[in-house]
Amino acid sequence: MITKVLIPVEDLLFDEEIREFLVQLNTLAIKLKVLHVVDANRAVYEWPSMEYEQNSEALVRTVAENLRSYFPGVEVETAVREGIVKDEIAREAEAFQADLLLMGSHGRRGLGKFLLGSTAKDLIPLSPCSVVLLRAKKSLKHGKAKNDFENIAATK
Repeated sequence: MITKVLIPVEDLLFDEEIREFLVQLNTLAIKLKVLHVVDANRAVYEWPSMEYEQNSEALVRTVAENLRSYFPGVEVETAVREGIVKDEIAREAEAFQADLLLMGSHGRRGLGKFLLGSTAKDLIPLSPCSVVLLRAKKSLKHGKAKNDFENIAATK
C-alpha cells in the first residue's frame, strides 16, 4: 500500500499531472512531501545563491499549497536540499521512507539530454522505492510560461 509519496519538482510544469495521478491512487491515508534540489553547480552560474534559494522555497511552497487545496486533510511537507540532484532525491526518499517517487520527465532529447543529463534515468537505480515518471500535457510543453522558475517567486 502506498502511504508516503515523495514529489521532486523542478518547476510547475507537472502540477496538473501530479494531482491527476494522486487522484488515481484513490487513498486518503497518504502523506506527501514536495522536494526541490538546488544543483549547486547550476545555482552558481544562473543566479546569486540567495535568490535561487528563495525561488526554490517559493516553488515547493506553491506546489504544496496547490496540493493542500486540492486534497484537504492530506499532510504535505516541503523540503529544499542542495547537492547532486539524483543523490539528494534518493537520500530524501530513504529518510522520508517513501513508498513512491512521483516526478515529471521533461523528455529532453538530443543535445538537451546530452548537456543536461537525465535525472530520472539516473535516479531509478538509486531509488529505494518505485518511481513513476509523468509527462506534461503537450499544450504545456510548447511555449507556455508555466515552468518559468522566476515567475514563481514573483507571485509570492
